[in-house]
Order: sequence, then C-alpha cells, then structure tokens
Amino acid sequence: MSRIRFTFTREVALAYLSHLDMLRLFLRALRRSGLPLEYSRGYNPHPRFTLALPLPLGVTAGEEIGEVFFSEKVEAGFFIEELTSQLPGGIKLTGAFSVGAEGPYIAALVRAALYRAKLKSISTVHGNARLVKESLEKMLLKEEIIMNRTNKKKKIVSTNVRPFIKEAKMFYEQDKNLELMLELEAGSQGGISPVFFLEQLQKEAPSEIPGVHDWHIHREKIIFVDNPLPAFD
Repeated sequence: MSRIRFTFTREVALAYLSHLDMLRLFLRALRRSGLPLEYSRGYNPHPRFTLALPLPLGVTAGEEIGEVFFSEKVEAGFFIEELTSQLPGGIKLTGAFSVGAEGPYIAALVRAALYRAKLKSISTVHGNARLVKESLEKMLLKEEIIMNRTNKKKKIVSTNVRPFIKEAKMFYEQDKNLELMLELEAGSQGGISPVFFLEQLQKEAPSEIPGVHDWHIHREKIIFVDNPLPAFD
C-alpha cells in the first residue's frame, strides 16, 4: 500500500462547486484513471481519498492539497499524468509526492489558512479605503466576536471566534485595488471562513463598507502543523 499527497489549483470555473461535489469529481476521475485505489474496510467500502480542507463557495484557490491511498506503489509523476487526463478544466495539478502509508490523515494536520480578499472594482475602492481600514482596526480590537451555529441536535451554539483570527492586514495603494490578507484558524480544532470575516467587517459600518459580494476571495494556501507562519510584509 502507498499514499500520495498532491497539490492543485481551483479556478473561477469551479468556484461554486460544493465540497461534496469536489470529492465526487475527484473520485470519478480517479476511478476513470485506472490507478490501483485502496478501499476502506467494512460494509460500505470506498476509496481512501480526502481533501485537506473544504473551500467556501465562490472562493478560488492557489494551493489546495489532497491525498489518496493505493493498493500498490504508484510513482508521483505517473499519478499526475494519469489523473490530469481525467480532470476537467478549472483544476490543475501542480505537484505530488509520496508519504508513508502510516500516520495521520492530511485533514488532521490542518491548523489555519491564508486568504487574499480583493475588491472586484476599482470604483468600489474609491472613498472606501479609509473606512475599511478603520473598521478592520475596530474589529481586531474586540475581545469577542460571536458566531451562532446550529449543532446536530438543531440547537444554536454560540462561540467566540475572535481567537480564530490569527492575523489580518490591509494593503492599499492610491488609485489601485484594495486587498486584505487574512490568516484564519481552520481544521478540526475549529475556525472561521473568510466570508464570515467579511460579513463581520461590514457590520462595523453597514451602510458604507462594501458587502461580501464586492470581494473576490482567494485561498493562497493551507497552513499545516509543521508549516512556518506566513509573512504579510
């Protein structure tokens, strides 16, 4: 048995595909490729394949990562060649490497994600840069930002997600676009999406700050437990 981890980009054409549909897309491509997939045990065997972290709807990505187990050794280069031939436009494999079959799944190693949010229109930027900056500063000074979620028992659970915002900075040049760089905690320990972050930012000045749909959100990379912290400079 062997395991390969691979990286890929996800473009605008597939930005509105759900996480479940992305899993189905990859599984169909893997089955068509003829690669020797390793299956789980039990009453409902399925290929041992996973993606590290769900991507919010409408968000593109520059360095996603997944992993797949095989029943026999598969070379990384051969894997890329065979799987690429079965994938649709909007996804591009950018790398692959073999890892030991033992050890934790990739999803268990996720600790955060780095996002870039850019205003779609220059006209939207005009007059809003100062307001966005002030709202961001006010938001980051808060000790509590409450998120309400419905759990499996259909009860509303309130969580302070402020600790999940690891870092947020604004970049702006006169007469050019405005961007936010966000490092947000993610994974099994909890986290928040960039969409929720932008919704909270707008609440600081609801009649003046651009809404969520005015931003293009791009996930630059997923940060794992052994990754160094990114530099926002």
